[in-house]
Amino acid sequence: MQLDAFKASLDPSLFRIYRRYLYSRYKATDELAQPEVIHEKAKEKLLKMADKFRQNSHYFDAGDELAVKIGSKMLTGPVGMAAGFDKNCDMLLPMSYVFGFLNPGSVLVRPRGGNPQKPKSGGTVRIIIDDEREAIVNAQGYPHKGLAHVLENLKDYTSRPHGPARILLNFSGITDDYTEDAVLDSCREIIAKAAPYVDFGFEENRTSPNTDFNKVLQTPDFTRKMIDVMNSHVPSGIVKASKISPYTRIPPSDDERASKLESIKVFYENGGDMVVLGNTRPVATRGQKKTFGREVAGESGRPLFPYMLKLVEDVHLRFPSLAIVACGGIFSGEDAWKAYEKGATLVSLYTALTFCGFGLVKEIQDVLKQKLAGSTLMEFIDRRDSKAR
Repeated sequence: MQLDAFKASLDPSLFRIYRRYLYSRYKATDELAQPEVIHEKAKEKLLKMADKFRQNSHYFDAGDELAVKIGSKMLTGPVGMAAGFDKNCDMLLPMSYVFGFLNPGSVLVRPRGGNPQKPKSGGTVRIIIDDEREAIVNAQGYPHKGLAHVLENLKDYTSRPHGPARILLNFSGITDDYTEDAVLDSCREIIAKAAPYVDFGFEENRTSPNTDFNKVLQTPDFTRKMIDVMNSHVPSGIVKASKISPYTRIPPSDDERASKLESIKVFYENGGDMVVLGNTRPVATRGQKKTFGREVAGESGRPLFPYMLKLVEDVHLRFPSLAIVACGGIFSGEDAWKAYEKGATLVSLYTALTFCGFGLVKEIQDVLKQKLAGSTLMEFIDRRDSKAR
């Protein structure tokens, strides 16, 4: 197909054509479902386009008015690449010219295959794309190449010229030893070994709905243990963040709201700096267009937006000084602005990129500048937060 992949990545109309081509060209294997195959092919293309992104980095320049400061860290732009898009830190170089920050991971200590599937021979999958709803339903279960692979990529990335994006490393302590101590030991190892290469923050992640042991870890008591580990191992000046899954229904139950706010309170009051209000909501897999090997998966994409937005509002009203990354269902500049009105400090994208391409980053930046009407984003955030205190 004679279509410039770089131009297609920036133009939503061309991107839709290119996306259809990829899905017609590449099919599932017996190891990877079709969306996973497409993602791997897209990664290969992006790596080959690193110079193109560098040469055209001015296209994504957010300008001084959209610079955001979190603690002592200044970001050149408010739009980030969300966790899951680059699990193994394979695409840092090209993406560093597009975003204000990168959120690779979730990083694990040991390689992990993820939840089993047989897309070709058995008809079972762990991920599907819902084009009608612009959503992804995912029960991958943390497939990852392991910490050694990530460290090699981080070392290579930091040793060569790259774009201005800073790294917020998403990590999970999940191992095959399902105990709290094993999780905490893994987290210590990841932070200690990755710290020389992380220039923005570390984001702990216990939110995956398709990893059963995470449910045991989502308590205020374990949150306190996690922030203690981060306090003792994250270098001074580096942001400590926690990922929180969005509400499961709107309006949320009193119990669910109270549980999430209590976990955030423990994290914040014991030294946490930021929360990522999360991009995956648990859904039943029964009735999906493909057969899953698990009964529950995580849904991301456009349907998630109201669930995420309500949580951003509740967290900001309760903790107006806490930095918030709004992540989930943002598909336009108007969506991003609504998140800022509710309390966001930053926004990040994953699923929308797979439907719209990287031109969405530019659109969000343009809409934010229009809404700010000559003010800076930091001035808007300061005024908004002062009113909420």
